[in-house]
Amino acid sequence: MENINIEALSGKYSNWQFEFNKSSQGILWINGESSNDIDEMFDMLKEISAKFNNNVSIKISNTTRISIALQKKREGSKYSRMYTSGCFDIFHYGHLNILKRTKEICDYLIVGVSTDELIEKEKGRKPVIPFNERLNVVKAIKYVDEVIPQVDKNKQRVVDEYKIDAISVGDDWRGRFPKTTCPVEYFTYTASVSSTILKEALKLKPKI
Repeated sequence: MENINIEALSGKYSNWQFEFNKSSQGILWINGESSNDIDEMFDMLKEISAKFNNNVSIKISNTTRISIALQKKREGSKYSRMYTSGCFDIFHYGHLNILKRTKEICDYLIVGVSTDELIEKEKGRKPVIPFNERLNVVKAIKYVDEVIPQVDKNKQRVVDEYKIDAISVGDDWRGRFPKTTCPVEYFTYTASVSSTILKEALKLKPKI
């Protein structure tokens, strides 16, 4: 957000904290106490939005503190910030398809990669590919803006902490995906492509 002068904003709105994190779209985080002047907050957001001809998406979270995320909208995008997650143990086209299709409808894509401990807890076995290697593979995908460890299956915690507007998942999860306060986008499962199939073909997964 090259039009934003952090020092000028901090001087004018001294009750608020500003942090600029540069990404492909640019994002500005604003934090303040819940007791701060709300009228001032709206004046501030109006001023920032005007600098971009109102071409920004704004997400406000209010718990004990007020957190605001501003991001430049990409033409045709449906959401500002989306989240998807997986083990990504033997990365394949099905994974790439979900990431690509998710990025097509959002400005900023955050991907959770399951830790070794979570996979062992959920599946009763260690992953074939260690966590750091799986993490770096996903980081290298051009559709991904940020990668975080998935330490549990609490999707709502991620939605709240990372200010997520929507989650994407394969349509094989339809009807059994955990409830969240944001929409869930279901994408068609890529037929005949899965980590399980690949592991069996490579004799990495014992048949039961």
